[in-house]
Amino acid sequence: MKKVDKDRADRVIKVFNDSGLNQRKFAELIGVSQQLVSAVVNYTKKPNETILLAILDNIEGIDPLWLFTGVGKYKDSYVAVQKEVHSPIEEHIKELVRDQFKGLSKKILQRLNNIEEFIKDSEY
Repeated sequence: MKKVDKDRADRVIKVFNDSGLNQRKFAELIGVSQQLVSAVVNYTKKPNETILLAILDNIEGIDPLWLFTGVGKYKDSYVAVQKEVHSPIEEHIKELVRDQFKGLSKKILQRLNNIEEFIKDSEY
């Protein structure tokens, strides 16, 4: 591995170590395979744009210039925040609930409208 690639891998490893997560959780956090994280951490694969952009997209406070080139400052004051990952079943259930809520909302609004009309008619 070239020195520039090893240096870039070292920066990825620093972010990984500072996250406090294991390789599987870190891979889930940034949205790449655990195999890719493992290969970069073990210097068997150079860090490509996929992992670098995944880190920048999912971990706040990382200077992109530093991560790609080593120029600038790495900010270690970030907190790794895992984005919510939803299973297809969970998404389907949420969609069903949303649809039911919309249907119930329409019915309630229609009933309120009917009550208002009834009150108006009874006043005259």
